[in-house]
Amino acid sequence: MAELAQASYGYFHYVDNKFDIKDEDKIVTFENVLDITYKNSKIIDERGFKIGKLDGDFSPLQAKQFFERYDLLIHQTNTESSFSAALFYDTHKDGFVV
Repeated sequence: MAELAQASYGYFHYVDNKFDIKDEDKIVTFENVLDITYKNSKIIDERGFKIGKLDGDFSPLQAKQFFERYDLLIHQTNTESSFSAALFYDTHKDGFVV
């Protein structure tokens, strides 16, 4: 359960954008968001403008195993009132986790 709590704070709104790495077109994945390897990696939008940095704290294996078990169904980024939420589906227990 601790991993779920930690993962719910992931910057999943950066998924499908690009890393700001010269001469590379690497796309951000769900695993990248949680993986400490990419912590502080700059993310750019389709126009090449910096839109933020990743802040994951999972080991690469931990991030991989997390998404082998859980599917991220919905992610609500921070609203003006600072509300955010994530809905995961536990594929091992066949149930939803908020």
